Amino acid sequence: MTTMARDCLFALPKTKEQLQEKNRKLRIELGTVSSQYRENVWRVIENLRRHNDETLYDLMPSYETLKRLIKSSTSNEVLEKCRVPEHEHSVQNNKVSCCNTNASTDNIYDAVAARYGTCGLLWHTALLAGYVALPRTIRDVTEMHKAEIADENEELKHYIQCYDHMFVRAHGRLSNLRQQYEESKQHRPHNRYPLLKEMVKAVIKDIRLLPGGFDEFYCASSI
Repeated sequence: MTTMARDCLFALPKTKEQLQEKNRKLRIELGTVSSQYRENVWRVIENLRRHNDETLYDLMPSYETLKRLIKSSTSNEVLEKCRVPEHEHSVQNNKVSCCNTNASTDNIYDAVAARYGTCGLLWHTALLAGYVALPRTIRDVTEMHKAEIADENEELKHYIQCYDHMFVRAHGRLSNLRQQYEESKQHRPHNRYPLLKEMVKAVIKDIRLLPGGFDEFYCASSI
């Protein structure tokens, strides 16, 4: 039994069947949270990136387009959807186990590094691909020993909370973009335009906002 599974054993169900059921629920929870992140957060950032790329080689005619893009990407509705959603193992839930020592990790990239190190073929392959994939083979829970299920359950909680921190980071990024946009109004258009471009760049180049490459394995529809 790994250290994490042993330390958290007191907080986990005792039978293998209960652990399997907990595993099933955690996989669904991870699939739900990751889907919410992709739909409510990553979709906005990708739209911002795509439309920004379309203006890369334009001059002043793109100024009004860029302003509209920033305002639509930082609306009250968007920012509200960037808040951590309610779910059982949310970082905002006081009942979340204190055993998760990596709960402050704020993105999937760092989460994998914290748990598995930064070496090996899979790590470098994932790095080149632009995201970090779950660095192990997904196994059928019915083929796993009790201790392995307990360990995976803690791992699933860890990745769920990583998504929570990504929600928080995205909310901060977009809130800051809106504030900077308002502050930039003091500049004339020809000076303001490059400032707006840099503001957008800070958001779309943040790799800590990339959704994890592993979540497709845990999506609820595949369970």
